[in-house]
Amino acid sequence: MRRWICGLVILCAVFCSALAEDAPLNSPNVEIRYLGANGWAVTIGSRMLIFDYQEETDPSPPSRTSRDLAHGYVRPDELAAYDVYVFVTHSHFDHYDRVIYEWEDQLESVAYLLGWAAASNPEHHCFDERRESASIDGIDIHTIYSHHSGVPEVAYLVAVDGLLIYHNGDYMAEYEEDFSYLRTITERIDIAFLIGHPFEEHQYFQQALQMTGLFDVGSIFPMNREGEAYRCRDYAELLAEHGVDARVVVAETRGETFALER
Repeated sequence: MRRWICGLVILCAVFCSALAEDAPLNSPNVEIRYLGANGWAVTIGSRMLIFDYQEETDPSPPSRTSRDLAHGYVRPDELAAYDVYVFVTHSHFDHYDRVIYEWEDQLESVAYLLGWAAASNPEHHCFDERRESASIDGIDIHTIYSHHSGVPEVAYLVAVDGLLIYHNGDYMAEYEEDFSYLRTITERIDIAFLIGHPFEEHQYFQQALQMTGLFDVGSIFPMNREGEAYRCRDYAELLAEHGVDARVVVAETRGETFALER
């Protein structure tokens, strides 16, 4: 049985019904857009959550005039109708681009959430402790901490409008303890953005097995593989071989969208 999905799809069936159980009445539908490498935009009604956006890793970048959401690039005028929340896990170039700060002067409603003590702006939210929790505009945020390849970082668990989102960044730490901690907060994760390494012995793959064993995971979106979607498909197959029944959704190109009906 094929364990991966690609292209513009509507994620329904089990995933939708599971969300509906805890979602507020009249919950808005959800759109998930791939922004390249480890970047994603999750749109929920009037909110847009942007994770680990950067513009440097596109193997086939479009012309400047074609850089818009449809091509997986943030153009601030397209975000004007949203309350925007920009999450960054750490400072590696494939997760972080200082272009995000240019949006601050162009958007009426934008918040920055950074996984290290990065900002002198007191209005930016920095998470630099081992485990932290915060609530911002009704969005509950929980972090676990890692220090990977020379820089501090976090992974995010975000609860918004009845939706539970996990973004791993490059988190690679004491995952059994940290995932057990997150398990005290929620029994399910609806959307998991995980590193798509299809190597059984690698810690990232072991983390995926641990997560899917502890949590009811709705859908996994492999990342860190821009231009290598075949690796994500290999990753999905390997997860299936290990008995993981979570849906694996493979984004092929920047700008691809996946719609979730609730």
